[in-house]
Amino acid sequence: MAEYELVVRARRAVTPDGVRPVSVAVRDGRIAALAGFGDALDAAITEELPGTEVLLPGLVDTHVHVNEPGRTEWEGFATATQAAAAGGVTTLIDKR
Repeated sequence: MAEYELVVRARRAVTPDGVRPVSVAVRDGRIAALAGFGDALDAAITEELPGTEVLLPGLVDTHVHVNEPGRTEWEGFATATQAAAAGGVTTLIDKR
């Protein structure tokens, strides 16, 4: 059994230390390790991003107004969270 579920390799990733090449290892759905781009990591799946792509951390939107209950025909929780995820937002905080 592999040590990690997934390893994502990116030549350009935004990290606390700046933009650099990294390998991000995931275990149990969470980031378990950051390593160098070429470091050997035992993973069930390894994905390498094209050189033109930049790996960014997920964003937190702390001021959202989801129209549920209410105007769910226009936007509900499901469509609001899908749109957020498509834009790189990992967490929504609904302000009522």
